[in-house]
Amino acid sequence: LVPTPFPLPAPAFAALPAADALPALVLAERDASRRGDLPLLATLWAADARIVDSRGTAEPSDDYVWQGRNALLDRYAIAVFPAPPPPLEEPLALDITASGDTATATLGVDRWRFVQRDGRWWLLELAY
Repeated sequence: LVPTPFPLPAPAFAALPAADALPALVLAERDASRRGDLPLLATLWAADARIVDSRGTAEPSDDYVWQGRNALLDRYAIAVFPAPPPPLEEPLALDITASGDTATATLGVDRWRFVQRDGRWWLLELAY
């Protein structure tokens, strides 16, 4: 196998309108999580992105937060790749609310935030 060059160019779907780009971002994140594809994940998450694990409680003081793209990539390598998540069922039942250059979406217990910068959409936050 030839190593994937790092970083990869932005996926073409990231420049589409929110209604098309956001479901594609979520699907690409899950697929990359399942395949162990750090270079692709690096093209999906904004530099200032974060993931918040609520640890199953409503109390924010016990949340575990990964802040910044590098921390997120470490999380994938250490915690996600060894026990990959199941595939998502398509089409996604993603409930999207977009306003200007920001958007939110929910999918089950996952709450996503997105931002549009540099002519494309990025994953900004995943909270669960």
